[in-house]
Amino acid sequence: MGTLTLHNSRWVLMIALLLFVVSVDLSFAEIPPAFVKTELKKNEKIWQGQRQTLYVKLYTSTSFSGSTRFELPKVSGMIIMESEDRPLLGTEKIDGVSYIFKQHEIFLFPQHAGSLTVPPFDVEFSFQGVENKSVEQNFSTHELQFSVEKIPGAEPGKSVITTTNFRVDDHWEPVPEKAKVGDAFTRTITMTADDLPGMALPIFKVQKIEGLGIYSKQAQLADQMQRGKITGKRIETITYVCEQKGAFTLTGATLQWWNPENESLQEIVLDTVELKVKDNLLLQKEGPADSKGYKAVGFPWKLLVVIVFISALAVAVFIRLSHRIKQQSSQATVKQKELFKKFQNASASHDPASTMQTLLHWLDYSELTGSSGNLERFIELADDSDLALQIETLETILYATGSRQQWSGDKLYNAVRRARKKLRQNKALGEQQSLPALNP
Repeated sequence: MGTLTLHNSRWVLMIALLLFVVSVDLSFAEIPPAFVKTELKKNEKIWQGQRQTLYVKLYTSTSFSGSTRFELPKVSGMIIMESEDRPLLGTEKIDGVSYIFKQHEIFLFPQHAGSLTVPPFDVEFSFQGVENKSVEQNFSTHELQFSVEKIPGAEPGKSVITTTNFRVDDHWEPVPEKAKVGDAFTRTITMTADDLPGMALPIFKVQKIEGLGIYSKQAQLADQMQRGKITGKRIETITYVCEQKGAFTLTGATLQWWNPENESLQEIVLDTVELKVKDNLLLQKEGPADSKGYKAVGFPWKLLVVIVFISALAVAVFIRLSHRIKQQSSQATVKQKELFKKFQNASASHDPASTMQTLLHWLDYSELTGSSGNLERFIELADDSDLALQIETLETILYATGSRQQWSGDKLYNAVRRARKKLRQNKALGEQQSLPALNP
């Protein structure tokens, strides 16, 4: 048995030290770090207004906990929104390590041609760490650049819809054929497009016409998302009230849309309507009495019978519907709370498109501006300059090309919440004042 020399003892010490370092490294490398990958699914040609899909994949070798949060950027000339579908879950082996991934979809809608850039944005998610403790971590994506083609033949300065399927329904109720002073006609224009959100569809502009009362309802957006597919719907409702007799021209519109599959520019024409309004004899005032005296008129017994019958029928209908109205009122209150919560979450995400969409959806159900949600009326009734400023800034961010304004979802939410509280209190006070006194 040989003796341990100084030289040999050094080698033993070095080997022991290396084994210690390796064991320490292995203990820290038990859980590979989580990371994020992005991939932009691009077509050979990217047309103005055409949807692009950005895949954001989150990786962890353990398991996910909680939901994912995106700080989506604001890009002038582009609508960016998160898909409402559940993320795709799967497994993948990278460099011999098995990972679990969660794939989210972000939709990009470039609004003008040229070179566009999606700046890096933050992604936050949680995963299981050492000893099954939840770890929350922030990651940043890479900058993305792509070029957008200009649509040939499109009118300069006019928005063009890019989709493989665009449908427009122009409906009048009633049909404006015979009209007299006091009549009202409602025009409902429903636009539906594949692979586009409703907010990307054009606004139907209405011109004022002397002699007609024109009232536009806030556009309704009714988008559907399922398995990565979007069907956008925008409903414009305009009511025309005949205030004077005469001939009026209700202008139509020409909507251009580009089909990227066959690269063709197509048009949908909304017809111009000619409306001829006559006097309404029932609304005319009676002339002076005949100088020779009044003509005796028999009592209208038939009219009295009709009035009594209609009154009895109305009472019966009212009694039957009163219970149903109470139930619907309770359900509507729950629905309003759910929609306002969605608006709060969208504001917290600082996503302008989602915030505007959820705000309009809640306003339609709130009844704070009457029978329909009207953003301008909401601002007018609230009488809050900060609310007007926040909504104006949001609209500028969404619709103005080249805008660089700063916008805060938190400030908008606080302004809307303040206005909501004020209008609710005013409504309750008005209802109390309209009640008769208990002890007159």
